[in-house]
Amino acid sequence: MNQDTIFSLDDALARVDHDTEIFHMMVELFVDQGPKDLAETQAALAAHDAPALARSAHRLKGAILQFCAPSVFEATKELEELGKAGNLESAAAVCAKLETELLRLLATLRQLLEKGIPS
Repeated sequence: MNQDTIFSLDDALARVDHDTEIFHMMVELFVDQGPKDLAETQAALAAHDAPALARSAHRLKGAILQFCAPSVFEATKELEELGKAGNLESAAAVCAKLETELLRLLATLRQLLEKGIPS
């Protein structure tokens, strides 16, 4: 699978003026924090707490924005909107999509850390 289908490395690097050290640090932080943020989002959904769902999806959306990952970004955006609207019925399917897409992004980022980030 091409990483560009998951996220745009060129666009993500452009966001940090092609500073690979900063990007590497951001990737490491996100690989560590992303699963925690996903778990928080899932917990808010399980608790039927729409405001908490909206907040956690918003925070995750902000973190994902830096990686230029459209599928993951769109899922977090939709989940945030559903939380704000109190529409938890539709949120479960979107949260499942978010989990799938986020796990793909995390796997790609981990692979990038292992192989090294091109300068």
